[in-house]
Parts: sequence; structure tokens; C-alpha cells
Amino acid sequence: MPVISVDDSDHFYHLLNSHQKVVVDFTASWCGPCRQMSPIFSDLSGEHSDVLFLSVDIDNVRDVAQAYSVTSLPTFKFFYGRREYNTVIGANRWGLEYGIQSL
Repeated sequence: MPVISVDDSDHFYHLLNSHQKVVVDFTASWCGPCRQMSPIFSDLSGEHSDVLFLSVDIDNVRDVAQAYSVTSLPTFKFFYGRREYNTVIGANRWGLEYGIQSL
């Protein structure tokens, strides 16, 4: 399943509420480590068809980033049944893969 770029908070909450397993990449265009992780995140989305992968640019959807206390980038948040399940902060491929597998 391809990564979906979230444009606003309504879009985010609609997608979060309509899927059982969700991984969110909080990112920004100016963030070097985010650009490093973006192709990895995209590749993983193709390997896990049962998981919804979302990308949230914190400069465009600030209210969602604030609601989930995102203060470092990249931040990956994992949701199971609309509940936040886990968080991985930084360009940590192995943490990201483990978080997805543990959903």
C-alpha cells in the first residue's frame, strides 16, 4: 500500500479511524534525516499491505504534530485500533521495522 500524504487534521483523523494498523511518519521538507528515511518508509509500505502508512509534514499539519507531542524529527508513531501503541524517534530503520512488525 503506498504512503498517503496527509493534508490536514480532518484527513488524518479520518484515515486513523478507518484502519486497524497505522504507522505515521512525522516529517518536514527541511529535515535531512527525514529525507534519508523516506524511501525506507515507502519500501516498508509495499511490504506490509495490512498496515496503513501516513506521512504528516509538521509544517503543514501542525495541530496533529502538536496533539501527539512531536518535538523531534523524524518521529514514527504506531497505532493499533486507533490507540497510540509505540513511538520511534530518529532515523532508526530497525526501530521502525520492529514497530511495524509488533503491530
